[in-house]
Order: sequence, then C-alpha cells, then structure tokens
Amino acid sequence: FSVVDIGIAGFNLPLFPFVSDIGYSVFWAGSVVTVTAATQLFSGLLWGLVSERVSVRKTTALMFAIQAAGLIIALQTTALRWLYAAFFLYGTGLGGAQVLQEVVWANCFGRISLGTVRGLSVPILLLCAAVGAPFFGYLYDYTGSYDLSLVLFIAVQLLCAGLTLLIRRPVKPATA
Repeated sequence: FSVVDIGIAGFNLPLFPFVSDIGYSVFWAGSVVTVTAATQLFSGLLWGLVSERVSVRKTTALMFAIQAAGLIIALQTTALRWLYAAFFLYGTGLGGAQVLQEVVWANCFGRISLGTVRGLSVPILLLCAAVGAPFFGYLYDYTGSYDLSLVLFIAVQLLCAGLTLLIRRPVKPATA
C-alpha cells in the first residue's frame, strides 16, 4: 500500500494537467477529475461488501488491477469518452484502497493490534505519499511527458496485485 501511495499522490495531483495537456479545456479536465473523485467516493462501500464475501487478498489484488487497467486506458487514449472510462475504473479502484488496507491489517494482525499496526504503518504511508508528487514532477520535467510516470505506476500496481495474492497471516510463535 505504501509503494502504491507514491503513485497515487504522484499522479492524482497532476491528473488535471494530464487531461488539459491532451488538449481539453479546464471544464472537461475538471469533469474527468470529478469522475475520479465521485467513483472513489461511492465505491468504498462496494469494496467493503466484496471483501466480506471474497478473500480480501483477491479483492485487494483486483483493486490494484482495476486501478492499473484504468491507467492503461488513460495512457492509450486522447478520446474524452475513454478518459472518462479510464478514470471511472481508476477512481473505483482508489475507493477500495483505504477500506481494504484496514481489512488486510485487521485480518493479518488482529483487531487488538490494529492501533499499533496503524501507528507504525501510517507514517510510512504518508512519507511515501509525500515523495510521490515531487518524484512524478521530476519525471515529467525530465521527460516532458506523464508517460514514464504512468508506466511505472501501472507496473507497481500490477506487482502489488501479484504480491497481495501471496499475503499470509503471520503465525504467532509458540510460547514456552
């Protein structure tokens, strides 16, 4: 989740310029951002419901894959309808990030330890998010395009989707 947060923070900030650089007006670029935010807002409940019925590992891997699929479409198109579709998928995936992260932590470490796990993990998440925007900004300045940033972000999401399927609940050592 921390590594993906680099990309989320790194790309969500220049999402508006990404769309306007393709040639769309401020209105249309803003509407694409709105689609992303709205789907993120309304999909959280869906992700929570799915994670109660399907393995949270599989649900989380699917969430990362859906985000990646949206960005793959965004990277391949300049057509507004496809940008809407791309960022609908991306936003839908984003809506699951916070919900599924909590479920994964609770399932792996138990609800009694959740406060400690969050206390140790959130600073790492925030540090990664803080690195995202400057890193993606640097890549844009260096290449003059968002393409490299998006390719890296997609690769990380797909890697995390695969790694998520390998998550196992830690085994507590036996006491003597």
